[in-house]
Amino acid sequence: MTPAMTGRFWFICLLSAPLLSFVSLAHAQTTPEPTVAAPAVPADTPVVAAPPTDGVPPAAAPTDGTNSQGTSAAAAAPVVPTEIEAVRSALGDKTIIGSAHGDDVAALQKFYAGRQSLLWVVGGAFSQSAQSAISEMKKADDYGLDASAFVLPELAQGATLDAQAQAEAKLALSIMKYARHARGGRVEPVKMSSMLDVKPDIKDPNIVIGELAASSTPDAVLRGLHPKHAEFEGLRQALLKARGPTAAAEPIDPALLIKIPAGKTLKPGAQHDDAALLRQRLKAPANSEGNDRLFDEQLVLAVKAFQESNGIKPTGQLTAKTRKALNAEAEPKVADPKRDVDRLIVNMERWRWLPEDLGALHVMNNVPEFMTRVVKNNENIFEERIIVGLPTWPTPMLTDSMERIVFNPEWGVPDGIKVKELLPRLKRASSQYSGGFFDQLFSGGSSGGARVLAAYGLKPSINGRPVNADSVDWNRVDIRRYSFVQPAGSKNPLGNVKFMFPNTHDVYMHDTSSRNLFAQSRRALSHGCIRVQNPRKLAEVLLAEDKGWSPEKVSSQYGGGTNDVVLDKPIPVYLVYFTARPGTDGKVTTYSDIYGHDSRLMAALSGKPVRYAPEKPADDQIADSSDATVVYNDEPVASPSKKNSNKNTASRKSQQTSGDLISNALSGLLTN
Repeated sequence: MTPAMTGRFWFICLLSAPLLSFVSLAHAQTTPEPTVAAPAVPADTPVVAAPPTDGVPPAAAPTDGTNSQGTSAAAAAPVVPTEIEAVRSALGDKTIIGSAHGDDVAALQKFYAGRQSLLWVVGGAFSQSAQSAISEMKKADDYGLDASAFVLPELAQGATLDAQAQAEAKLALSIMKYARHARGGRVEPVKMSSMLDVKPDIKDPNIVIGELAASSTPDAVLRGLHPKHAEFEGLRQALLKARGPTAAAEPIDPALLIKIPAGKTLKPGAQHDDAALLRQRLKAPANSEGNDRLFDEQLVLAVKAFQESNGIKPTGQLTAKTRKALNAEAEPKVADPKRDVDRLIVNMERWRWLPEDLGALHVMNNVPEFMTRVVKNNENIFEERIIVGLPTWPTPMLTDSMERIVFNPEWGVPDGIKVKELLPRLKRASSQYSGGFFDQLFSGGSSGGARVLAAYGLKPSINGRPVNADSVDWNRVDIRRYSFVQPAGSKNPLGNVKFMFPNTHDVYMHDTSSRNLFAQSRRALSHGCIRVQNPRKLAEVLLAEDKGWSPEKVSSQYGGGTNDVVLDKPIPVYLVYFTARPGTDGKVTTYSDIYGHDSRLMAALSGKPVRYAPEKPADDQIADSSDATVVYNDEPVASPSKKNSNKNTASRKSQQTSGDLISNALSGLLTN
């Protein structure tokens, strides 16, 4: 090649080099290079990084989890949820949670958030602990609960992960629901009535699930959540018996088969064939002369006892009402197993509303029984009759603590009684309402209001300043702005002592000036407060326990003016409503459902709550307590006498002192 040709060759090469480089680069980006095995390198040969060929350093390896093409490794291999994650998801699913209590759901969500394994499902099946819990929940009916209220899921062999997770979640929710119901969380009492002012002590669900998880016998944990009171267990045993085989009917006493024919009222001292029948019927022995036909004192006492036990005025006379009641006892009674079972269930439920620890020393007032008891170390150290609220003024259920005992108390009229009782009487006693009860009782004098308040011994005031009652137009004022206080004394309806346990219902226990009312068998006669037949003895018992006082020391408190004794240690007080109570012999004694709470509670437990609203007393209700008509279970029960204009009634009234009449009026209508 000549020098000239050589020069042209190199010139062409120089011009074509960039073009070849561009083509090579494009080819490299579109065509993958074949994999070529690297040549063997001697072990002792040092490794030296190849220098860049284009002046740019090699790119660093990716560190964000992507490969060289920028694709996510997780996307390439999806993560399968674990069993515990599936349970957490199920506990957030509303279709699974359903109507579960929010606190229970929150406790379970927190519990499973801290776990790495299931609690009730192991190896695709329910664990032994789960099976014991399921077995216990199936026995819920034996404890007065409803077994059908608890969803018990099934878990088939070889169930999917989702199915296992849902079974775990559903079982956990049911177990927590059982725990809540066992502690009284089945219904909210106050939502049925403000008179059911109790709040069950629901155990913290976080503690419940912790105890269940830590126990190898969760069935025992669930059983331990039920009340441990002896009476609860007595009712439970009665429930098991009531649901068992029907017991044979007890033989009828032959005396009950003796019929007393209809006839006129038979009075003491009379000679009559009906007296002989009555003697056989009541098993009253004849007098020393053997005269069965004589209506003697022995027979009178037997008649009075029967009348008192049946809610009839204890006159000792054989009246038409008494004849009817005597004959009714022999009539066959239709058994109603459901009613008996329901009564046991509602009373078991009320035990769930009480604290687990009632206190070593406490006072319990059972409203339907008309009885109060002071209990020390599970033994009754005081027991006495009480008077409770009318159905129109019910005594509430509540739990509180007695803080003070007040001797020679004053009485301040509560707002409710001011509005519903006192104000109508102030209006009627004015000139616009002349001719009323007080106008007949007190003639002449003032024009109205002052006369009424003087009759009751009430001192009116507003903002601490005395008020002239006749200067007030009672048709226009808000009577709640006024205070009405009755000083201590013989006319005071609270008697000589009251027992204070502050509460929003303004009810308490106290003495009364109307001692005769305790002779009645049904004693729902007050405006909510509890009157005690022997309050002096009650004060002695409580102050002996609290301060170590002697009876003489307590008696010294009655002298002089009002004396407020503060207890060293508050004493728990329970106003309860038990219409069924078991005895130590296993027999259950039942009492009238005077406020209808049993049926309302049973309806609520069945998912059909009915709110209780006491009726407002009529404004023209007569002030004398003997003129009231009380309704028990929709059956009117006449009080001792009805007011009328005949001479006999007027004569009886005239024999009473005005102080007695006023005391009866206060006791029957105005006092709590």
